[in-house]
Amino acid sequence: MIRILKFWSILLLSFSAFSQKGTICHYKIVDFKEFEIKKPDDETHRYAVNTLNQAVEATLKFDFVLQFNDSVSSFRLVNQMDNDANKPGVAAIGHAVIGKGEFYQNSKKGIWLKTSETTGKKYTVQDSIDFDWVVTKETKTINGFTCFKAELPENKQIKEVWFTPQIPTSFGPLGFGGLPGLIVEVKRGTFVLSLVEISTNQPVNIKKPDFGTLISAEKYSKMMDKMRGTIFKKN
Repeated sequence: MIRILKFWSILLLSFSAFSQKGTICHYKIVDFKEFEIKKPDDETHRYAVNTLNQAVEATLKFDFVLQFNDSVSSFRLVNQMDNDANKPGVAAIGHAVIGKGEFYQNSKKGIWLKTSETTGKKYTVQDSIDFDWVVTKETKTINGFTCFKAELPENKQIKEVWFTPQIPTSFGPLGFGGLPGLIVEVKRGTFVLSLVEISTNQPVNIKKPDFGTLISAEKYSKMMDKMRGTIFKKN
């Protein structure tokens, strides 16, 4: 009898988690700066840059999904859309640009997680949700939403993000959040990631990542810096 009750309890909990209602957002890379051919007379260089740009163009077909409810969110690459985008080299470039893994946020607990795999080892990197946004007066319309510009002055990779109070959530793609509205667009490095589709009141299944070793963002950053220093020292 106890085993039967346990079975039904697990089943009901699983069903409850799966049937939670939330919002599903699809994002795509809508703009990407191509790499410049600096040595046009060098055939090897020209070929390498052209190959790289072909791979970059294929990443425009990547499909990224952010799903969230009142307290948690997850963001990840879910589909590479066509055969070109599924080629190992192309996928590797896409992951290098966007970052491979899943981003997870819990606004009630104030935690931020990202899964990562480095030198064959798996990690779940944890940090607090703490972004020092500077919201400007600039506005623009993106896919029918009135959006406001925000910046992270101390983050050299993030040039700007655009968020809309019309969708009342603090979440966004690539693990960013903490603004008074959904982050609709991110301009990061050489690419622009933008919202292309949104569906509300949808079944969502958001689980806290359980991927390898749990490590703090500070410790992970020091580990990566040490690893890069070792590589450069060898070279």
